[in-house]
Amino acid sequence: MDLGIQSIHSQALQVLVAGKLYTPDEIAGPVAIVLEGSKIRAIWRDTNAAEARQRVEHLFPGLAVDVTDLGTWRLAPGYIDLHIHGFRGHDITTGPAEDTEAVARDLPCTGVTSFFPTIATTGRTETVEQVKNIATLAEKRPNASSEILGIRLEGPFISYDKKGAQYGPAIRKPDPAEMRQLAEIGNGWIRFVDYAPEEDDKSQLLASLVELDIYPCIGHTSATYEQAVQAIDGGARHSTHLFNAMPTLNHRAPGAAGALLTDNRATVEIIADGIHVHPRMLKLAIAARGIHDVALITDAVSPAGLPDGDYEFVRRIIHVADGKVCLEDGSLAGSALTLDRAVRNMVAFGASWADAIRMATLTPARIAGIAKRKGQVAPGADADLVVLDEHGLVRGTWVNGQRAYFVDAHLSKA
Repeated sequence: MDLGIQSIHSQALQVLVAGKLYTPDEIAGPVAIVLEGSKIRAIWRDTNAAEARQRVEHLFPGLAVDVTDLGTWRLAPGYIDLHIHGFRGHDITTGPAEDTEAVARDLPCTGVTSFFPTIATTGRTETVEQVKNIATLAEKRPNASSEILGIRLEGPFISYDKKGAQYGPAIRKPDPAEMRQLAEIGNGWIRFVDYAPEEDDKSQLLASLVELDIYPCIGHTSATYEQAVQAIDGGARHSTHLFNAMPTLNHRAPGAAGALLTDNRATVEIIADGIHVHPRMLKLAIAARGIHDVALITDAVSPAGLPDGDYEFVRRIIHVADGKVCLEDGSLAGSALTLDRAVRNMVAFGASWADAIRMATLTPARIAGIAKRKGQVAPGADADLVVLDEHGLVRGTWVNGQRAYFVDAHLSKA
């Protein structure tokens, strides 16, 4: 499929040749992906590196085009994290603007090419400051870094009883006026807000979020099944880490989890670290909702990617050991998960590579309303790509056509 590629001369061209492609559907290789600037221009099936160079020389005589031979390694869409608080010691919730910039710079090593920086519950002034900082950074669009797609607020309008590791003193009642102020300060960058429906008097916050074109997410909630369905009726279209920070699923009182498992109008996300949710409950969620409605997230906090030890998270000490992050009372406090690990975990739990990759790419893109340009390898989509070895380890990452991370050992120019 050339799609008029003979006429392209305006932007830099490069060709990546892989042993297999996930679009996220699996396509046997060899296969070549043609990039034009920041976009994917074409997919050449059954084309090895030598054949790709011959084709380039025929189509573009005299034009310098990089052809990168990835050998047996695979190409997939860049991963998208809908829910992340920090990475490698950098904190999105309370850190300076440079922390979020560092997270964006470091995430490509985990295959993440775009993300929603997530601000946990903090005081009103602190929340305003972080929204300003992240919105300013998002508009800058730093090069060779994971792209900020929007801001997510995990609170402050949540249930105190289901706060988990959220900072209790900063939790407040849903306030449409405060929400409108934050939306204005965020200049359109706030895209998701997690809230507890049962705390929302007359669903006023929900109505404001819908009016502001922000995705209301059911989470950190004590909502009954009926209250959760009422929120979905009112426009709630996503949820916060299914099964965690909500009532336990019960056959007589299904609660929010029961509503989210059975109502296809709201999508779900899940932390696949084997700690937050038992693998069999992951299987239940996928059986109930399917891979198109279940997104993998990390919910990672700043110690993710660092050695085990004690760290700080919103004025409290958290302990990291063997992949588990806890407050001093033993409550889970986010995760140390990376999205590439989540994909590998899903395969270990029984999913196919194509399905696991979809849950980290096209599914979150569709949830966020950006599937036309993100989450898939297709002509016209953004050139966000991750290179994986046969074990699913990240060996290279392209963000908007720029190589942001790579391991030299296996990459060569044809």
